Amino acid sequence: SGRCWGKTPFSKGEIAPFDAAIIGKLQEMQADITQGDQASDLLAAAPQPADRGTVDLIGGSRLDVLPQLEACTYSGIITSPPYCNRYDYTRTYALELALLGVGEVDLARLRQAMLSCTVENRTKELLVHSPSWQAAIDSCDQLPLLQEILTYLDRKRAAKELNNAGIARMVRGYFYEMACVIQECHRVLASGGVMVMVNDNVRYAGAAISVDTILSKVAQELGFQVESIRVLPQRKGNSSQQMGKHGREALRKCVYIWSKP
Repeated sequence: SGRCWGKTPFSKGEIAPFDAAIIGKLQEMQADITQGDQASDLLAAAPQPADRGTVDLIGGSRLDVLPQLEACTYSGIITSPPYCNRYDYTRTYALELALLGVGEVDLARLRQAMLSCTVENRTKELLVHSPSWQAAIDSCDQLPLLQEILTYLDRKRAAKELNNAGIARMVRGYFYEMACVIQECHRVLASGGVMVMVNDNVRYAGAAISVDTILSKVAQELGFQVESIRVLPQRKGNSSQQMGKHGREALRKCVYIWSKP
């Protein structure tokens, strides 16, 4: 490539062994919980000795797995779904997937099975004809803010003013599929259960999309009670293309807390 070593030596410092790195991160998390501004030890509320439960790791799309879970079973859901930000997580984790033996065909299949968050995602069958998802689909159809955003993006796509024509389809798929996920999360939660989700707002063609308020409104329509939307102090920036054409607009990064009455 014609490149050579720089004058300043490159060093990432000491790279800890796996066990030490994991233990260090857990200790950091515990310190965050026990030494916060509120000075309340959340771990003290845990049973002593702590009860031990089972951990089940289930491989598969949430759109396939959630409908198979028993209704009114879980007391809590904590999730960080893919954001509506065009990131292709199958490329982000390509090395890990390769080490797990996932080939090109399986990779393409996995990309389409995931929640629509990249321009390569096609419209899923569940959004075409699936009566079991009708309540979720109706909640999106009847949400004025979401429909205005989708109409705006469709108009920009027709005018060839999107930097990728797949953005309009991706945004539509993201919200409708997330509505289906929210519907199933409400079904599997027991009464009094709580769902906590972290997500970011996004921006396309100059339009800031309030993912937090849209998904929370969908959750309300599907039976959740919105307890709070907690905005992180740091804000999310915009891409250089967005800022160059539309200026900069700080976007919210939020944690949503919903409960099932």
